[in-house]
Amino acid sequence: MTDILLYQAANTIEAKMIVDVLAQAGIAARIQGEYLQGGIGELQALGVVRVMVAEADYDSARQVVDEWDKAEPVIDPSIEQTATSAARVESSATAPIAKATATRVLWGVLIGAVAAIAWLVFVAKA
Repeated sequence: MTDILLYQAANTIEAKMIVDVLAQAGIAARIQGEYLQGGIGELQALGVVRVMVAEADYDSARQVVDEWDKAEPVIDPSIEQTATSAARVESSATAPIAKATATRVLWGVLIGAVAAIAWLVFVAKA
């Protein structure tokens, strides 16, 4: 029994999702090239991670993956609302931090300028 290419994944996470979807349908699959992404500088950038299935399971696996690919994600409105309000809370909480950081940068620049002038006046003349 030989394995054949079913899906060429963009990354390992996508390949694992496909393998899990296939497992839910009762189809065994494996990932080929999962650990090759670390060598992207030395390897081709695309086509490294592949999902492989047995030849006998190819047609049913192809159907499962095509259905999964066409499916629209289901978004729970309560989760979306929670995420939006959490983002608002986070942005309002980080505003004082951003202001304090800008103040520190300004003081750093001013102190640096004073130090440079003092150096020019007292050290450069000597």
